[in-house]
Amino acid sequence: MRRSPLPTFSQRPTNLRVFTFSELKNATKNFSRSVVLGEGGFGSVYRGSIKSLEDPQIRIEIAVKQLSRKGAQGHKEWLTEVNVLGIVDHPNLVKLIGYCAEDDERGMQRLLIYEFMHNRSVHDHLSTRSTTHIPWFRRLRIALDAARGLTYLHEEMDFQIIFRDFKTSNILLDEHWNAKLSDFGLARQGPAEGLTHVVGQLDMQRRIHPNWAPHPQE
Repeated sequence: MRRSPLPTFSQRPTNLRVFTFSELKNATKNFSRSVVLGEGGFGSVYRGSIKSLEDPQIRIEIAVKQLSRKGAQGHKEWLTEVNVLGIVDHPNLVKLIGYCAEDDERGMQRLLIYEFMHNRSVHDHLSTRSTTHIPWFRRLRIALDAARGLTYLHEEMDFQIIFRDFKTSNILLDEHWNAKLSDFGLARQGPAEGLTHVVGQLDMQRRIHPNWAPHPQE
């Protein structure tokens, strides 16, 4: 597939909803420990609900990921997540509904708001502590769903996004056990047509170290 030169994904328009921190406090019961879905290096993820923009009588379940205010690396990944998921649209990629970026007296507040995935991650079900058994026909369907998500990112758009954190904990399952790739903080835009990611890496090395030369085996 030929791809013409295009702006980076960070320059493309998005349709993400911008939330206030106050809205997300209300949605998550003031970030109560009782609604925590998980915790990681990025921060904590909370279950919540918001009103639908189309019909305020309907409430939508969401997952709110709150960036820890301690790490600068987390902000970079937050920004990448917004840039990537703000422009992609595929049934096998988790949907990013919106984000929050506010600064208050306590510091920087950075949050991501996703669709809620009822059946958690594949890793949760493969854990020895799990009480849920995934039958083999469902495992095969999950594998196919994940492959479709990767194919879309790598081959089906007019530019390429490389998903660099493919693991069972980043494959989420909705209420119908459809699999969706998540966590795009380490994603990057693919090389221009005619170049490979290896060429791109060598070029970056030369820009950083002008006198650098690859080892004969590279």
